[in-house]
Amino acid sequence: MFLTLTLATGLIAMQTTTYNVSPFLQDVSAYYTAAHGLPSAPVRALAVAGGAVYAGTEQGVYRASLETPDRWQKVADLPASHLIADPAGGAAGIGGGRLFQLDAEGRARTLFEADAELIGLQAAARGGYWVLTREALLRVANGAVAERLPAPTNRQLRWFHEDTRGRLYAYAEGELERRFYRWQEGEWRIVTIKDNRGRFYDDFWLCAVSDAIGHLWIGGRSGLILGDGEGWFLSREVYGEAPVNPVAELIPPYGMIRALAFAPNGDLWAGTPEGACRLRDGRWSYFWGKRWLPDNRVHAIAVDPQNRAWIATDGGVACIESKPMTLRQKADHYEQLIALRHNRRGFVFSCVWDDPSKPDEWKIEASDNDGLWTALYCAAQCFQYAATKDPSARQRARQSMEALLKLEALTGIPGFPARSIVHKSETRYFKSHGEWHESPVDPNYTWKGDTSSDELDGHYFIWAIYYDLVADESEKEAIRGVVRRVTDHLMQNNWRLIDKDGKPTRWAIFNPEAINDDPIWEEERGLNALSILSHLKVAYHITGDTKYQRAYESLIQKHHYLINAITQKMLAPFDINHSDDELAFLCYYPFLMYEQDPTYRRMWLMSLERSWQIERPERSALFNFMYGALTGKPCDVENAVQTLREWPLDLRRWECRNSHRLDITLDTRKGRFGEWQSVEVLPYSERPIMRWNGNPYSLDGGDPLGREEDDGTAFLLPYWMGRYHRLIEE
Repeated sequence: MFLTLTLATGLIAMQTTTYNVSPFLQDVSAYYTAAHGLPSAPVRALAVAGGAVYAGTEQGVYRASLETPDRWQKVADLPASHLIADPAGGAAGIGGGRLFQLDAEGRARTLFEADAELIGLQAAARGGYWVLTREALLRVANGAVAERLPAPTNRQLRWFHEDTRGRLYAYAEGELERRFYRWQEGEWRIVTIKDNRGRFYDDFWLCAVSDAIGHLWIGGRSGLILGDGEGWFLSREVYGEAPVNPVAELIPPYGMIRALAFAPNGDLWAGTPEGACRLRDGRWSYFWGKRWLPDNRVHAIAVDPQNRAWIATDGGVACIESKPMTLRQKADHYEQLIALRHNRRGFVFSCVWDDPSKPDEWKIEASDNDGLWTALYCAAQCFQYAATKDPSARQRARQSMEALLKLEALTGIPGFPARSIVHKSETRYFKSHGEWHESPVDPNYTWKGDTSSDELDGHYFIWAIYYDLVADESEKEAIRGVVRRVTDHLMQNNWRLIDKDGKPTRWAIFNPEAINDDPIWEEERGLNALSILSHLKVAYHITGDTKYQRAYESLIQKHHYLINAITQKMLAPFDINHSDDELAFLCYYPFLMYEQDPTYRRMWLMSLERSWQIERPERSALFNFMYGALTGKPCDVENAVQTLREWPLDLRRWECRNSHRLDITLDTRKGRFGEWQSVEVLPYSERPIMRWNGNPYSLDGGDPLGREEDDGTAFLLPYWMGRYHRLIEE
């Protein structure tokens, strides 16, 4: 790792070795329901054969082309509980007591009818099909029973499997016990399975697959069992005892596995009553909720030659695939979403639907934090322009900066920026709750007051970045003006933001008597001290007026604001406020880019180091890249890239639930809002969509209907910041 310090447009640019980001596999999902031709009934079975996917329901068998899976057609008026690919290019299935075959054209013919219900189906290695009843395992060939293997005495068969070595296994139950059997020398013989401590293990076996060398993978009520007929690995110990480290034990996210399927690339897919799981490269991934599935109750899984997993649920069929993608392509995807429905006259924020089934009827909230969120989006565009010189990025940054400058210009109070503004001609918006006023400058606008310190943190952050990386001379003059007015407003009003009613706003309080002496501000003491010092440093850099530097030094030397800021990150027993973490890093970034005095810088780096080490386990791409850019030290860039790769393409705030999982360790303490937390951060693809002000340890959240969609800035800002600082490249 090497470090160089150069002065460029006022910024101290710190360059480290660059991490080359290769293309990766991005998980995406599409699902098919009654709107695509499937019945409004649970899909119980799936098979992939002859370039088509077959779905079995109580109302019949449906088929769609693998190339056009959004059009399903009914091909057989036969109920189907199990389906498999047929060697002839179609599919075979069972329903009730009937074994039937569908040819490649979808024509159905009955192969065999049993006197009892058929509950299992598999192609037989010796030809024909194995079908299972409670009383016997039958091999049917040429329309007749070629072999009959009766159930063990006083037992009923529940499932069976013929592995790739031709060995037959079955699970049978009696009145008092259940047993796992293998067919040997003309009879079913009990197979003894012991757990990881050598204790006898049994379970309710539900499904099985076997790999090319004969390893048997069994799904049961309590998890996954792997064996070769003699030795066994259990993903969960007997009696449900939780291991110290669930990840180290390879425990699937959910225990009741009732469908298993291998993909050509080696992925193992598992279906459960609570979503689907995938074992890839020794790690499980979890697919729960409508980000991935039409319903969480999974009945069957089939995998096609392109490694796409087709998943049968109570609500329809999902198709999950891993597409090769670059981070740049992902960034472009989010920009397209923003252009489509997230940009309100330069302000960028989430969009919402009253009715999610009408995707064109979205609205954007005129929110409490339009200044903050738009500042972050604008910063992403600034970094993109600085890294690529793409004129479209500059234009997007300019549009958002013009919107941000109006926040202060339209209130009629010099130096007081509004939370949000709305032009009276706008239609696709709704106002957040709070105090709204007509603008005395332009009566076509209304503006929202009670502006917070959060908003100021966003404004000073983007004023600095835009000024240094994008602004032409006229824009620099405009930014100098607004920076001077806002900073003077704070200084003239005892370090407070004074609203239209002549009173301080609720949160923009920075004066020493409050910060240092009022216990109400104890938890915000460090952050607010950091904020105002950062704002003064930005003001000094942009305007060159030494009064701001003198004020900065006065707050440090007379009121120990720098001492306050060293421990700005609050820990228990205080609330763990993840929103404050984001605000702190927004203040660190411009401040440490400008501070050159080694005495001050040494202490500021103490504050940053402490904060980042606490945040480090969260794998925040934003915090990691800021730390690397500001210090030149290793910043866990691989973890940051992993987070960016995990960021979902679908940014709707779908409901996610993880607190029921077996492969996590619950934190004994709940979060700030009483939410369940994990000890370690889960993959970001498995959690509710959040910005960097959310709790990355939270396990549950979101909306079952997906009525809100994030704008993607949480990805765009760290990605383009990392590119600009050459922490990453593609």
